[in-house]
Order: sequence, then structure tokens, then C-alpha cells
Amino acid sequence: MKWLGHACFYLTSPQGVRVLTDPFDPGVPYPPISVECDVVTVSHEHSDHYGLKGVKGSPKLLLGLDKDTEAVKKIQETVGDVSFRTVASNHDEQGGSKRGRNAIFVMDFSGLKIVHLGDLGHELSDGAVQEIGQCDVLLIPVGGFYTIGGTAAAKVAGSLSPRVVVPMHYKTQYIASWSISGPEEFLATQKAVRNVGKGEVALDKWALPVKPEVWVFAV
Repeated sequence: MKWLGHACFYLTSPQGVRVLTDPFDPGVPYPPISVECDVVTVSHEHSDHYGLKGVKGSPKLLLGLDKDTEAVKKIQETVGDVSFRTVASNHDEQGGSKRGRNAIFVMDFSGLKIVHLGDLGHELSDGAVQEIGQCDVLLIPVGGFYTIGGTAAAKVAGSLSPRVVVPMHYKTQYIASWSISGPEEFLATQKAVRNVGKGEVALDKWALPVKPEVWVFAV
């Protein structure tokens, strides 16, 4: 797994299925995306989560929202050894009335459950937590303003009980002028924080930490 910036991660399954989550378009000032992949997941179609210019190959595109109704689509797809399903949520605390809907992607990589929360804008209901189910690795926004902030993110992470939490969608040197905050508020709530840096991390379900850890990536 590698963080490419914002809410975009590059993941490869044991059988070599390459998955790209929420790629940003060239207007977002992170290093440009240039990867070949087999599947692209899109939690919602804002420009910082839906940009295909640097995506190579002929990937299967899983759009989380219906273009006509803007409702979260009920996706259940399998590509190789990776299965994908969606859970409905909102981009704000007002039922989506401010920023629309948001698709949570639950991905199963040969038994390793990775949950990408997209631009989640509220704490999760008990029903949503139950629908998401087991979560080994949680990719969670923490920057606030457009999404949940650090305090709410800590509650969401606690409700899902992942083994690894990876914060995303927060202020970095690339988007220093944006209105979102850094990860500090969220990290202050956590007991075990590991700085991963710019490298890729190999995820093994049987080698995940026994007690929950936060892994902080750099771009």
C-alpha cells in the first residue's frame, strides 16, 4: 500500500490486482498521479477525488454515486482476488444537503479487509458500523472542514475497531493554503503512532499489530 496524497492510495492484491482509490485531478497540487491499475474506486465525483488523467491501462471504474440521482450506488463487484462493496454515507452532517452523498468502499483483499471512508462528513450510525463489518485497515479523513475532523475521526475509528488506521485528507505542504487542518488533533487522541514515511508498506493480515496502531504516511 502506498499513499499518493489526499485520499488516493495505490494497493496491490496478492494476485496482483492493482487498485487506485479516489485519484485527484491535475488541479490538486500533489505530485501528479501516473500509475497503471486494474480498478479505480471513486467515493464521489469532486475534482479532488475523481481525476483519471494520470491513470494508465484500462481499469474498471467503480463510481460510488449514481450520476442521475446522486445517491450512493449499491456496488458488489469482484476483480480477481479483490471484492468491493459500498456503504452509503454523507459528505456532511446534514444528510448530504450541503456537499452531497459519499460512498464508503469496503474492499476485501484475499481476506484482508480495507475500508476507505472517502469524504465522510459525520460519525457513523450503529447500522453503518454493522454494515461495514470487519475492518483490518481503515483509511480515514481527519482534516475537518470538508470532512470529519480529528475528534470525530477518533470516534469513527473507535467504532470500527481496525488493527491499523491510516489518516488521510489533511493539510500537508502541498495543500498548505487549503482550509483543512493537519493530522495533529487526530494523532493526539491515539496511543500508538508509527511514522511510515514515503515508502510502500506490505500488508499481511496475519502480521498486523495486535493492538491498534496509526500509520502516518508521507508523500
